Amino acid sequence: MRYSAFISYNHRDRKVATWLHRALETYRIPKHIQGREGLLGVIGPRLPPLFQDRAELATSGDLAASVREALEQAATLIVICSPNGARSKWVNEEIRAFAALGRRQRVQCLIVSGVSHATTKGQDPALECLPPALFEGGAGEPLAADLRPGGDDRTTAKLKLLAGILGVGFDELRQREQARRQRQLAAVAGLSAVGFVAMSALAGLALVSRNEAVRQRDIARQKTLTAERTATFVKSLFQVSDPSESRGDTLTAREILDRGARELDQGLTGEPTVKADLSTTLGEVYGSLGLVRQSTATLRRGMQLSGVAPATRVRQYVALAHANWQAGNYEASIAADQQALALLPAGDAASDALRARVFSGFSVSYMRTGDHSAAEREARAALALDRNLHAEETQIAFDLEVLGQALLYGGQLEEAAVAIRQALDIRLRKQGASHPLVADDYNSLGSIAYLKHDPAAAEHDFQRALAGYEAVLGPNHPMVASALNNVARTLLERRAFEEARRLLARALQINLKAVGDQADDLIFEYANLGIAERGVGDLAAAEAAFEKAEPLARQRKHRNLAPILVERAELACMTGRSAHGLDLVTEAQPIMAATYKKDAWRTAWVGAVRADCLARAGHRSEAAALLGANAPIIQGRWAPATLYGERLSAMLARVSAAPVSHARS
Repeated sequence: MRYSAFISYNHRDRKVATWLHRALETYRIPKHIQGREGLLGVIGPRLPPLFQDRAELATSGDLAASVREALEQAATLIVICSPNGARSKWVNEEIRAFAALGRRQRVQCLIVSGVSHATTKGQDPALECLPPALFEGGAGEPLAADLRPGGDDRTTAKLKLLAGILGVGFDELRQREQARRQRQLAAVAGLSAVGFVAMSALAGLALVSRNEAVRQRDIARQKTLTAERTATFVKSLFQVSDPSESRGDTLTAREILDRGARELDQGLTGEPTVKADLSTTLGEVYGSLGLVRQSTATLRRGMQLSGVAPATRVRQYVALAHANWQAGNYEASIAADQQALALLPAGDAASDALRARVFSGFSVSYMRTGDHSAAEREARAALALDRNLHAEETQIAFDLEVLGQALLYGGQLEEAAVAIRQALDIRLRKQGASHPLVADDYNSLGSIAYLKHDPAAAEHDFQRALAGYEAVLGPNHPMVASALNNVARTLLERRAFEEARRLLARALQINLKAVGDQADDLIFEYANLGIAERGVGDLAAAEAAFEKAEPLARQRKHRNLAPILVERAELACMTGRSAHGLDLVTEAQPIMAATYKKDAWRTAWVGAVRADCLARAGHRSEAAALLGANAPIIQGRWAPATLYGERLSAMLARVSAAPVSHARS
């Protein structure tokens, strides 16, 4: 088993879950128990790692693959029990998934609030703290520790759970803890008997001062050592042992990074913190160049180092979260940010600055998974924290950009535009027009203009973003691909199919090479390419593109799933497969209505495509009535010369010309 335990909890109980995670992983197992055969195998000095599940995803219909894998690799399931947890879909699903592995007897509970068996006790059912999945299949109540007032203290609760994980007696652990406390008390008593009270106080103060001075000296030495090693390492990246090696060519950033990664793998073996710090920097630079696979691989190698200082480990987790986000692995991104948050101490500015970065990371992942309210909440928390710290203006700009994106994804377009323009003003004033995040801001403003039905302004801003990305990041960066897709979309809507197809082919080539075949952006790019291929008359290529987009959209529960299904339905009906087309429309209709509640034309378009399929199958009267009801809504959004306006005109013509068949049974 990879994990000694999987901690399942609702995100409102994150604080106690984080405490429990740290308390169990840092517990030193008594020596007389070590070497004994336990439930985890031979017992060592510490528990194997624990898996602390992230806050639940409100938009996912099933447990993520990463969560299921962690459950399979966990010897024990610890459920944080509270009314929040009892009502949580995901806590209950995790219990069911763990029980399905045949390990129901390895479930333990930590009750933190609420009432157990509230209904049978005549109390409000809303106070129930035990998830119903615990009792499914006639299962009995699992072992539980209780942190509620009048229950166990934290030490006792921790020891109860440890005993269950290890498969040892609770009394063995409790007696060891009592013996340890007695030794501490004896030591305190011995010290209190030495000398006069005043002298002892002065001596203690001197000792504390000396220890603090030693600690600060060691920190300063470590920082000096890190700076020296970093400078030496960076200089070595630009040196060649043979002057003929460079042949007069300019070293590229990629070549320098690859050389650095090779040298770092083999060097600094005795200085794990320096090595971890450098590997994190290399990973971040790989990511900034759009080399997401290399970024993730470099960061993961750095995470394997032991003996790394806590502050550096936090930075590693934050960087890994960003790399996972770039690759579209939002579950892994949230998990890494949660690990960073759990390690951050409270009360100092440096930790709060990193905490703000973690909040921003949560926001980006939540917005991509559809939890818009959580994305906005985390973005506002990051902005408030940085403003309280009087952070640099450029950092405030970053927070405003994350908030603007969260508002944009949530459909609050006016507020989003205000936040993005404030960020853009700071960027232009502080960093100039050539900064890559200026291009990001233009990209966001283009998206806002597009959603506000201003295609000319959208295309203008998208073109500015594309020019900025290409100038600063080079022609093969994933952000260039994103801008190419956005420009292509505006071209499609004015029916410039050939030009759009060329841009989309380039965008796909960039992303497949840099990010891989699972990136979210591929969903848009394949779907738009399908529209372009259909526009130039290559229906087989169009269907192939949609077939690549659809499984990714299903996997991610992506907002573009329903439009893709409708496009596939049109193609099926165009090529004589009306029954299949109508099935696709039927599937798409509820998804479209739920996803695009504010875009009435999209639901109307589903009805129009259904009507077109019926007309092609000869059901003219039914098609005419359906199209007549939906056409005015579509015409209110799209002019006749646009992509959907032209398609609607063709549908109306087909319905008028379609032969009349017998009514469908």
